[in-house]
Amino acid sequence: MLRFEDVSVKFGSCTVLSDVSFTLSTGKLTALVGKNGSGKSTLAACLRGQIAFSGDILVEGVSFKEIPARQRAKQLACLPQILPFGALSVRQLVQLGRNPYLGLTQRFGPADHMAVEQALTDTDMYGFAERDIRTLSGGERQRAFLAMMLAQDTPLLILDEPTAYMDIQAEARFLELLRTLTRRGKTVLAILHNLEAAMRFGDDIVVLDQGRVMFAGSKEACRKQGKIEEVFGVQRLHIQDKDFFFAQR
Repeated sequence: MLRFEDVSVKFGSCTVLSDVSFTLSTGKLTALVGKNGSGKSTLAACLRGQIAFSGDILVEGVSFKEIPARQRAKQLACLPQILPFGALSVRQLVQLGRNPYLGLTQRFGPADHMAVEQALTDTDMYGFAERDIRTLSGGERQRAFLAMMLAQDTPLLILDEPTAYMDIQAEARFLELLRTLTRRGKTVLAILHNLEAAMRFGDDIVVLDQGRVMFAGSKEACRKQGKIEEVFGVQRLHIQDKDFFFAQR
């Protein structure tokens, strides 16, 4: 469904991404991890069309560069790491997800209203619909933005460190929601900072280091090959099907 083929990004003489290649597994949650400066957010920016890159990104076998922006917005929804927001209600925010489907009149039809209501319900944000998003907690706000992505009704969801400012409970609840979405057929790429959460909730793992893919595959294979330990310089303890990582002394 989504394939990166030798994606590279350079800023002057600095190479940020170098020949990045991997494929997202349809209907699965892929966790993308890497140390600070490894190129994770740069890769997400490529998907948002904000950064020029060489190589190619294929969406359903079609080059990303050949797909018009409006059509891409019907196939791929992106949640950036830094989210600007103003005086909007949650409902108004979620309604923005329908923009790719609106005609010149920008008027909502029955399908648009239904998509917004369903997105609010699926993210457990229906009771917050009339709240100003500035009054929400970090976890609630991220669920509101996720609802906006669901209203966009795309098969692919890309999220750049969506749990960065959440406590442990909010993070687990949010990632479990993403897993629920994959069981409904969505394909998710989540850039995560928390290695333990990545290994707990991810189906597949992609490990970036200095702009290169060091591993891409199932989390079982990632455990077996010890790629996270190798790249991050940590030790892993596996207890009752959970991974815990500790800095090496």
